[in-house]
Amino acid sequence: MFRFYNVCSANEMGVDEDIATDPFLYSWVPDPENDSPLRKIQHLIFFIPFSALFALWRYDTLSVTINSVEEKRLGAKNELYLLMAHYALCFTLLPLSVFIPAIFVSGLISALIVTPTHQSEEIFDEFQHDWVTAQFESTRNAVTNNPFSEWIWGGMQYQLEHHLFPTMPRSKYPLLKPILQKFADENNIPGGYRESGEFEILKMNWELYKRVAEADPVVGSPSSRGDGQLGAINLGFSPAAGGFKIGG
Repeated sequence: MFRFYNVCSANEMGVDEDIATDPFLYSWVPDPENDSPLRKIQHLIFFIPFSALFALWRYDTLSVTINSVEEKRLGAKNELYLLMAHYALCFTLLPLSVFIPAIFVSGLISALIVTPTHQSEEIFDEFQHDWVTAQFESTRNAVTNNPFSEWIWGGMQYQLEHHLFPTMPRSKYPLLKPILQKFADENNIPGGYRESGEFEILKMNWELYKRVAEADPVVGSPSSRGDGQLGAINLGFSPAAGGFKIGG
């Protein structure tokens, strides 16, 4: 579900869970009630929570799968069996001294890739009615400069293409790029088609963390969770309260 929010409500405070990384990392200056001492040094220790990303994804995958089995969702048991086989194979072939560090190194690399393409751009404090324009305004692509970088970014250097066409094979993204550039020019999209060099965009992300770390807390600053649409859903004001079920 968090991927659904990220694509449909990118960079919307209280809705997009990809930017709800506090109290370890803050993408905007928080209210004093939501502040943490870690914020003041987040630009110095960012690599630590970054490293936990893959472990968190694996935990979320197992939790969602187990909950799906308990709710008797179609195909959930097969998914769980495949996950069990995956981990059995990993623990059989790889010693823990290899498997565990690999998880955290993978998390660091993944976080370095997936965070800067959004956090360097506009972060919205209310619902965006123009979904297409919001994707352009909240996304900055990374320009890779060698085949290795093009491979290791895994398609996420084309973050805008991914958000606008999430089911499109990533091999098609380079062909889509000039079409979106033309669309942005013809429709006067604010900021146009945004892209920066891969190292420049990493620097922009670090500078964001530093800028937020050095700022004083702001009374009334939106919370990263429980506000806006997500708050309405969780409070039961929406038909989506409690999640979606098929046939129930």
